[in-house]
Parts: sequence; C-alpha cells; structure tokens
Amino acid sequence: MYIKQRSETKFNYDKIDESLLFQKHGFDSTHLKPIIKRNSVAKDIVREAGEKHKTVLNDIYRSDLGELLLTYYFESKLPASERFIIPHKNITNRELAAQPGRGLDAIGYRINNDRITLLIGEGKVSHQIKNPPDVVDVTKDSIYATQKKFKEQKELLINRLSDYCRNLSNDALEKVGLVLLLLDFNREAEFDLVFGCALLRDTSCVKINEDYGKFYTQHTDFDPHTVTFCIMNLDKNITETIDLFYEKVQHLCNS
Repeated sequence: MYIKQRSETKFNYDKIDESLLFQKHGFDSTHLKPIIKRNSVAKDIVREAGEKHKTVLNDIYRSDLGELLLTYYFESKLPASERFIIPHKNITNRELAAQPGRGLDAIGYRINNDRITLLIGEGKVSHQIKNPPDVVDVTKDSIYATQKKFKEQKELLINRLSDYCRNLSNDALEKVGLVLLLLDFNREAEFDLVFGCALLRDTSCVKINEDYGKFYTQHTDFDPHTVTFCIMNLDKNITETIDLFYEKVQHLCNS
C-alpha cells in the first residue's frame, strides 16, 4: 500500500508504450516504472548507519505509517456502509520524498441515499507510556487541537479543501467540490461531517477509554458532527515496528 501510494502517477503508463519517441530509443513503461518506484521513497541515512533514531518530528516513516494506517482504516476496515473514499492521499503528493507531509492527513467522502459525508482525518503515532499520550489532546498539534480548529474555523477548512480539490479527478471533484460550495454558501445543513482520528501505539500502553482523552470526556465539543476514533495497537513497540516498516519498504522498492 505504501509503495503504491508513494509511486502513484497522474499519467497513464499505457500511453508511454504508445510513444514513438520512447520506442525510437528502445524504451517502454517497463523501464520507467522501476526507476520511479525506486526513487519514490527516501533512504534514511540515520537508520542505514544503524545510529540513534531521528527525532519524532523528522522521522518521515513514523509519520507516513500513521497516515497509511489512518487511510487504510477509513477506506477498508469500517463496516461497508461507513467506509470512505479517499481519492487523493497526502503520502502520494508530498513535495519531497525525504520530508514529512503537511496539512490534513486525509480527506474523504461517502454517499448514502444521495447525502454526502465528508471525512476530515488526522492520525498520530505515540510510544509515550501515558494515557492518553500527549499527541491526543495536549500538544499544539494534537489530534484534538487539529480537529477542533477545523470544526471552529470554517474559512480554514474551506482553504484546505480548495487546495485539495486541485488534485482531484472530475468524479472525486464532484463530491468534494460540492461540500466546498455548500460550506462557502453557508449551507452546512446539507452535508455531514466526520472527524476521523487514528492513534497508533504498542500494546503495552493501551487503555481504551483513557486513550480517547478529551474525545471521550468532552465529546460534545464536536456537536453536531460525528467523531470516529480508532486506536491501533501493535505486538511490538513503536520503534521496532517503524524499523521493520522501513526495512520492508526498502527491500520491496529495490527488489
């Protein structure tokens, strides 16, 4: 999933095989694909050297794993009627392979009985042995602070959706663009909003209700909208898991 998202292209590889210019020089898509794939993920010099890990803020694999599992959960693991289509992944269009993504972690949509629901997704990874960890509702960029900001600042949400729409296909734009218009024309009653949250941590730390933090004790802060909060836990600690993720990605990209 990660390599697919990182190496996804806006162009159609089949069209390359029709290119007379490529054919003249003896190339086709089978030559281009592996180069793009190989260079779509960054090598972590610190990990490669077996040295001390990067700080949390600079660890792109930690950030990307959280975003990857966030999109996986909301696209694939909810009951079928509650799943979202996330047409454009933040991981795919990061400006540089060697830098973490910025902005909203996920924007998606679903349609039930002609009514559209928009997903605003935010994911975090934490190894902190505290319930909840600070990334849930303490830090300035916590899940709670980020989602509350989009709930209370309509113009900020309009700004982010406007930028997001530039990368969408016509079909996806029809849905997300409609929500953007309804927001801008003050017609919020005509769509639904879900604040999707995902917290990734290892099994030794998990205490379900406590880990929801303010999303459990102050859930009415997001009324009249809905919050869906997923806690994902692992049978290894976070550092080991991210190292394994990194090793597998590097192996697959170069195999």
